[in-house]
Amino acid sequence: MKFSVVVPLYNKSYSIVRCIDSILSQSYGCFEIIVVNDGSTDDSVEILKSWYSDRIKNGQIRLIEQENEGVSAARNKGAQIASHDCVCFLDADDEWMPEFLERMKQLIADFPLADLYCLAHKVCKFGRKSFVPRHGLPFGYRGYIEDFFDASARGSVANSSKVCVRSDALMKIGGFPVGVVAGEDLYVWIRLALNGLVACYMFPSVVVRVSEDDSRSARRNSVPYPFIYLSSNKLKPKGWSFNKYLFVIFYTHFLWSIASLKFREAWLRAFAYLRVYF
Repeated sequence: MKFSVVVPLYNKSYSIVRCIDSILSQSYGCFEIIVVNDGSTDDSVEILKSWYSDRIKNGQIRLIEQENEGVSAARNKGAQIASHDCVCFLDADDEWMPEFLERMKQLIADFPLADLYCLAHKVCKFGRKSFVPRHGLPFGYRGYIEDFFDASARGSVANSSKVCVRSDALMKIGGFPVGVVAGEDLYVWIRLALNGLVACYMFPSVVVRVSEDDSRSARRNSVPYPFIYLSSNKLKPKGWSFNKYLFVIFYTHFLWSIASLKFREAWLRAFAYLRVYF
């Protein structure tokens, strides 16, 4: 089994080496790395070329350049040119633990019918000590997920640094929605879960680092994309667990806006959520 690892890169000079080193340090070594530079204006690319010139030359790291189109376009580009069907994503400010790909490989081998595979993660906020957040399934759970939406409403199941997707399943739904700055990944997990099976191993294998940067500030006055997709396509959510999950998405984003004193953003998010149902 071989993996294609897609790293979208935009102004992450402070973390790109840590991110790439965490991939190169994997105990399982059958992978390619695709870094898609989404029009960085800092020295991220120069640092990447300086540290990994030999690996770029021999093709283990493929550096793709594009104009700034957003993280969705960068992920889509990487997935489209991936050499392998199993595509993992890793944000450039996060990092994998050494056993990430080994655990993912075994999960896929044992539960081969899924389109989306997820591991658990730790969080490190603003450089402080990391902690394990609430996950949607018990610690150590391993297998297919009976109800992805119920589990996701109770805690974290999927995020953009701890998943592996089947390339054909991702292409079938059109990839990540381009131009979206909030909830673009939530939309993809929802679509994949609606179309097929999801499997997970609830063992922390990723460190997700939270910090304030340009990409976060660009999300101001943004609405989570699942609400836009459902309302614009006049699709009514079906099932108690799906509706519960949508409410959790709304509630989490709404409270964040209120706590940040972004009252216009809070109103926009509330209006978008209500439009799904009315």
